[in-house]
Amino acid sequence: MERIKRIKKEISLNRFFMAFLAHALLSLICACILWACLLAAAVCFHIITPANAAERAVSAWCASLDGHSAIAPEDIPAGADYAIFDRSGSLLRATLEDDSLKTASELALSGEPAGIRRQGAHIYLRLETDTQYVIVSYRLVAMFASPRLRHIFPNAELFFFVLLLLLIFADLVLIAIRHARKLSKELQKLAAAAEQIRSQTLDFDVQRTKLTEFNRIMDSLEQLKTDLKHSLGEQWAMEQLKKRQLTALAHDIKTPLAIVKGNAELLAETRLTEEQREYTAFILSHAEQIHRYVVGMMEISEPTSASDTFCEIRELLSSACRNIENLGKKKRLSCSLRTEDLPKSLPVRSGGLQRILDNLIDNAVQYSPEEGIVFLTAELDGNDLFVRVQDQGNGFSGEALSLAAAEFYRSDSSRNSKEHFGLGLAIAKQIVTELGGTLRLENASPKGGLVTVKLPVDFLSQ
Repeated sequence: MERIKRIKKEISLNRFFMAFLAHALLSLICACILWACLLAAAVCFHIITPANAAERAVSAWCASLDGHSAIAPEDIPAGADYAIFDRSGSLLRATLEDDSLKTASELALSGEPAGIRRQGAHIYLRLETDTQYVIVSYRLVAMFASPRLRHIFPNAELFFFVLLLLLIFADLVLIAIRHARKLSKELQKLAAAAEQIRSQTLDFDVQRTKLTEFNRIMDSLEQLKTDLKHSLGEQWAMEQLKKRQLTALAHDIKTPLAIVKGNAELLAETRLTEEQREYTAFILSHAEQIHRYVVGMMEISEPTSASDTFCEIRELLSSACRNIENLGKKKRLSCSLRTEDLPKSLPVRSGGLQRILDNLIDNAVQYSPEEGIVFLTAELDGNDLFVRVQDQGNGFSGEALSLAAAEFYRSDSSRNSKEHFGLGLAIAKQIVTELGGTLRLENASPKGGLVTVKLPVDFLSQ
């Protein structure tokens, strides 16, 4: 029953636009009725005079003249203009101007027996007295009764025609805006649902619209939301299963590895031949690699736990610089530490930041050349802390720039290391993300890889 009611409330786009046309037509009729009412009111209250009103007034006035007495300007009917000449043709008084006055002058001296001339809607009438030629001009158009309005709008008919066009235009605009808002309101529901799905915020109810076609799209979005939610749930479960399996595998490997490594160390302390010492060193070296790999697997699988221990950022950076030199003793590496715009005192949580630095430093040491320099830079920009670690190796390849921070990714020959397992940058990125920051990879100039970490200071110091 609810579905039937809902369907009844829906309309198709065809009906929507037919309703728009019907409303527009009805509104046009109302605008025309309003215009007709305004015009009738203007005539009724003598705001405008009919087109032949001036002609009737002039005709009645002319019938009352005797042809001998002088005509005074105030005797001429309202709505008519005039030009008064003496018998020699000199202008005495006039309300006509420019071309109209020229026409009146020609008619006064023309001696035309009819004494009348037409120019479009203008009528010029010549009257004679014993001492004057009087040219009376009027127009066969509706005019405003007020001289001021008549001066501003000489043609009342044109004024009301323009008024009708303006009413029609304003009416169409208002109807279009009203229906556009209705359509936009329904489209916003579609956009809101699409945005929620795009951001993977799937715990929401898809709103119904008043348009059938839009609701079909909403049904598709509802199905997409359900499928995506199910898929994300399966993906999350698989990720959790993978992490549990990695953690279990790491723990399973760690115990026998410790036994192998411990026995190899004990074996190295006994009296061995040169060949046996070589084999023992080989076992210890690769056991250490396996140990590092296991530790990396455990770090990437276990959630980051923020340390409650606070330390000064400068002390943390100095310690990181010493770690670079200690880890790079075999390669005779040195560290260049530079701090910019850091306050004298900036306490931060050491746990997350320490693990980020450890992984970035390990990565930089692995790819640095013999006797190279690892550059460690930190600067404060507003509320963000920027930490940069740069080596002097071969830099990142095009593929590595987009994939190097992925789990277990190992670069091509441009950055190759037998001790690299593809976990350092992945671990660092995971921690940075959990701390609300970003990690960016790029190639430094003239050579080397550069990793930039951006972290919010407020998050680190809370």
